[in-house]
Amino acid sequence: MRMRREISLIFTVVLCSSAAFSLPTADHVVHEKRDGTPEHWMKLSRTTGNTPIDLRFALKQRNLERAEEYIRDVSHPGSKHFGRFWTPQDVIKTFAPSEEAVSDTVQWLLQMGVTSKRIAPSAGRNWIKVNSTIAEAEKLLDTIYNVYQDDEGTALVACESYALPASIRQHIDFVSPTIQFDPRTGITSRRISKRETIKPKFKAVQVEPEPTALDSCSELTTPACLRAIYEIPEEVESVEGNSYGIVEFAPQSYNQGDLNGFFSVYAKNVPNDTAPIYNGIDGGYLSDELGSGTRGESNLDLCYAMSLVHPQNVTLYQVGDGDFSNPATNNNFLDAIDGSYCAFEGGDNPDWDGIYPHDASTPNAYTGEPMCGTYNATNVISVSYGRNEIDRPRSYTTRECTEYMKLALMGVTLLFSSGDTGVSGISGRCVKDNGAPTPVGAEYGRFNPLFPASCPWITSVGGSALPVNGSVGDQEVVAYEFAPGGGFSNIFPLPDYQTAAIATYYAEHDPGYNSSRYNNSQAVRGFPDVAVASQSFITGIDGGFQAFTGTSAAAPTFGAMITLINGERIKAGKGPVGFLNPVLYAHPEIFDDITEGHQAGCGTEGFHAVKGWDPASGLGAPNFARLKKVLISLP
Repeated sequence: MRMRREISLIFTVVLCSSAAFSLPTADHVVHEKRDGTPEHWMKLSRTTGNTPIDLRFALKQRNLERAEEYIRDVSHPGSKHFGRFWTPQDVIKTFAPSEEAVSDTVQWLLQMGVTSKRIAPSAGRNWIKVNSTIAEAEKLLDTIYNVYQDDEGTALVACESYALPASIRQHIDFVSPTIQFDPRTGITSRRISKRETIKPKFKAVQVEPEPTALDSCSELTTPACLRAIYEIPEEVESVEGNSYGIVEFAPQSYNQGDLNGFFSVYAKNVPNDTAPIYNGIDGGYLSDELGSGTRGESNLDLCYAMSLVHPQNVTLYQVGDGDFSNPATNNNFLDAIDGSYCAFEGGDNPDWDGIYPHDASTPNAYTGEPMCGTYNATNVISVSYGRNEIDRPRSYTTRECTEYMKLALMGVTLLFSSGDTGVSGISGRCVKDNGAPTPVGAEYGRFNPLFPASCPWITSVGGSALPVNGSVGDQEVVAYEFAPGGGFSNIFPLPDYQTAAIATYYAEHDPGYNSSRYNNSQAVRGFPDVAVASQSFITGIDGGFQAFTGTSAAAPTFGAMITLINGERIKAGKGPVGFLNPVLYAHPEIFDDITEGHQAGCGTEGFHAVKGWDPASGLGAPNFARLKKVLISLP
């Protein structure tokens, strides 16, 4: 509440002083400009002057250029401040735009004739919203707005360039809607977009393995197999202050009967009817439909997360309601665990995110206000969902990744699956020369990295497996029943914790593709960071068992390992380990290197596993005992 009072006070002072305020007179200076109309868009007409428009002035945040410095200070094993994580108030104070940026921008708007009741600075001081009209916006920004339409019928308003006074321009990152040709805030008619995401493959179980047998672990994975492969302890205790979160998005829904069936056979350490702590977000809809399409992902995640950490509790963040025409996204989840994110850079996106309340006429619709800072973040959060980097506007994706950086500063370990289609994107889509996705399963095009796996502030978990007909104790290979996701980002620069690993990879194992295939600049984030077993996880479903394959299985398994180690750290009087990557890259001895296998896509064999880090298997497969030794030794 203190931050809100401070913002209110700043705004009040601005309003009271506006009559005496005088900005230096100066002509408008072009702030942003685009070259021509993007492909697949057509200019229809000039926008009428009385058309309403909500302008968003994104104020320049302070200190984002110091993100790596801040992360290194709390997460690098050599830092004397390791583990001294930030409070949410620290994050807001450090990154919020300056008071001068807020006051100067508001005073300019008032001077230009915008009434105070139409000006709304956000609680975090990150942006200023103005309820306006096209005529007023054109005056403010010295521009002309037109209506454009794309090939699929989406219409939006945009301009070719816009300008700001030099004295204000220094405070502004960007203004929207202006030159952006993404349906962000300038949308006037909206199509329902299909959300493609990681989906584990499944198959029927012909012969159910014995619960504790290890002779078939190369064919079917059980909790006993994972404990044997990674030396995960079976005797576990619950530790106060320790927590593990699993995120699911409606309509994916776990079924307690299916969990009970799994526990009673393959995880007898977990009593029947043991349920996750339920944190429902924006409806938290749980479907009662049968089938792997609804139950598969959630049952898989919870069967293994709960069996590996019990009696430590697992929290389920169940996100979204029964209105699947406007489904929830990662941003809706992030709003619920970080109240400062709700309005960050304009808040949720009306084209991509779930915008609540939903219409009460839709069955199981959430008709309440969107959740904002409702729940605490658990120490470890595993997410088995992702999308292609190109599927959303760069500004949208960067905004989300910045939030992961802030959560990392606050000591949250975030794990994301790296994907299940190799160097191709979701559904086997590659990238055309014009930046658009290819058809599904195309045998051509540039590699298509996945997000959030490509964000430098999360730990990206790829897939591994025992060799065909192999045994526990054999060196793992890249998963071969599917192609684990991996590659190089087209958006995010190379983080310092990964610099040496990437340099060695290119010096000793350059994959040979040129820039027509992927971003081979050697200056961007590579992923995954680690590889964990991800093939044929036997899972309770529809009263029986199926085997699920994909990095959707790997992320919750690795998350369970970190949760167990956090428990040991907390018992020793220490805190959770937080953001892992600086420690992992500084201690390659934690891993059993993977040097066999590859992940194909886009008409190629993709990247091959080699000695050291590579885009097929990351640093390799973690050994729990060595991982624990390193993490427990840290302050």
